[in-house]
Amino acid sequence: MEEHLRVLLSQTIGEFNNKRSEILQLAYKEGGREAVDKVINEHNVLRDAYFEIVRRQLDRNNYQYEQLINIANSETEKLRRSVSQLRSVGEIITLSGVVINLLGRILIILGI
Repeated sequence: MEEHLRVLLSQTIGEFNNKRSEILQLAYKEGGREAVDKVINEHNVLRDAYFEIVRRQLDRNNYQYEQLINIANSETEKLRRSVSQLRSVGEIITLSGVVINLLGRILIILGI
């Protein structure tokens, strides 16, 4: 599960990087400079959370570990599809926030 989350996050971040200019153009079209800044910020936070998970070994004995990883995998997959299909910047921002919040919960609950 953990490895799957890492792979999904890596793919999502890579997909974002590959489509960065298109996503930022879409953000500007949909919400101007504020939306562009928000997309960039969400991407940076997502990337930072990914690297934090990669750097640390998660406590596999915690009773919430599997549940949180499953939820994070599901939401990251939704985000990856949204980025891949360039649906809307609002959806990308929203899903990024959901994934970031889940990653934060994993890190906080597991005490890392």
